[in-house]
Amino acid sequence: MIFTEKKKLQNKKIQAYRRGIRAEIVAGLYLSVTGWRVLVWRWKCPLGEIDLVAKRGKIISFIEVKARRNEQAAIDSITAHQWRRISNAADLFMARHGQYADCSWRFDAIIIVPRKWPRRFKNMWLD
Repeated sequence: MIFTEKKKLQNKKIQAYRRGIRAEIVAGLYLSVTGWRVLVWRWKCPLGEIDLVAKRGKIISFIEVKARRNEQAAIDSITAHQWRRISNAADLFMARHGQYADCSWRFDAIIIVPRKWPRRFKNMWLD
């Protein structure tokens, strides 16, 4: 009995991981269609992970992608702690990529909800 419960938990984690990857791909396509150039996908460092880093003109956007059943659940799933980790990772990204020193930067979220076009929340920041 314990084995089957553990197996179900593992399957749910795998499904969630795959759903997240698909959401990031959709978000990347959405960004490309709307004039952004995706610089980095799933950038990882000791301080955290950034789902997407995109650039348009002189603006760098650090983007968190969330896929949920509804918009509100996705918004609620992004915590202040998570934004702090993304912010710290963004600081390190900018320090390591001097070629973007003349760009301004911001934090965005892209929400993926089934059967709806991705919705982008610009300059999301939770204090």
